[in-house]
Amino acid sequence: MNESILLEINGKRVRLKDFPMRALRGTVLGFIKSLNLEEEPKEVKIVIRLDEEDSSKS
Repeated sequence: MNESILLEINGKRVRLKDFPMRALRGTVLGFIKSLNLEEEPKEVKIVIRLDEEDSSKS
């Protein structure tokens, strides 16, 4: 099985080391499995858009 995780922030790719990649994968796949989907996911795409109020809180 060939798996890959691509993380982009503001259009720039962020290279993930092993632990953050496994943590992100496990968190997202755990959430998806709880949805009890009718078919097995082959690709998962998540886009989170932050408005100015959200991004100024950090």
